[in-house]
Amino acid sequence: MAEHTPWLVVRAPVPRPALRLFCLPYAGGNAGAFETWRAGLPRSVEVNAVQYPGRRERADEQAPRRMTPLVQALEAALAPHLDRPYAVYGDCLGAYVAFELVRRLARRGHRPADLLVVSSAVPPHRAGVEPDWSSMDDAAFLAELVALGTMPPAVAGHPELAAAALPAARADFELGRSYRLRDPDPVGVPVTAIVGDADPHVPATQAAAWADLTTAGCTTLTVPGGHDLLARADAGLLRAVRSALVGKEPS
Repeated sequence: MAEHTPWLVVRAPVPRPALRLFCLPYAGGNAGAFETWRAGLPRSVEVNAVQYPGRRERADEQAPRRMTPLVQALEAALAPHLDRPYAVYGDCLGAYVAFELVRRLARRGHRPADLLVVSSAVPPHRAGVEPDWSSMDDAAFLAELVALGTMPPAVAGHPELAAAALPAARADFELGRSYRLRDPDPVGVPVTAIVGDADPHVPATQAAAWADLTTAGCTTLTVPGGHDLLARADAGLLRAVRSALVGKEPS
């Protein structure tokens, strides 16, 4: 059994899982975004939610602000857990982290991922420069987080909860703004791109362009909803993820 790492939250360990699913949240999110996923996926799939520094039980640690050191740290944390088939899921900013992670693991000789699943994300080679949200004052930044659906209004309106969440959210948005796809080499892993049919930030035609970044085929799944599918614990998103994983479990 691999040793415990603070990077992974596994609420329901599965002995010798058919597939491990490593889950990366949106900007400002944390491992709690995947609390309900265990019940919606096959019993043979073990959900490993990634907990970044700077939030919840890791609140005293420095939140990452650049992609390369984050992916390097994730490689070290996940390496002991790659003894079984695995898939990587990322939502919004997490999709970019997931892509860079999958590519790094393969390049450095680790067991390659069986599947990359992304949601609510324009592929990085099509992404524009994001607004500098992290430099806004607290009130304006909180309003943007609520508008994006990444922070519930109840949290934004609670001074203590909002103050606790802001530093990690600012770090995440700085990470997203600074990230560029500098190496266009595709991954040799199949990709499933999930998008909401009412997402104002990610048109389905843009989501389909994830096909440019893989040599193993890309499937685009459209579900009802907007940009905040994961934040709302949308049932359609989880059904789409389950659909993507079917067939990736060894028989």
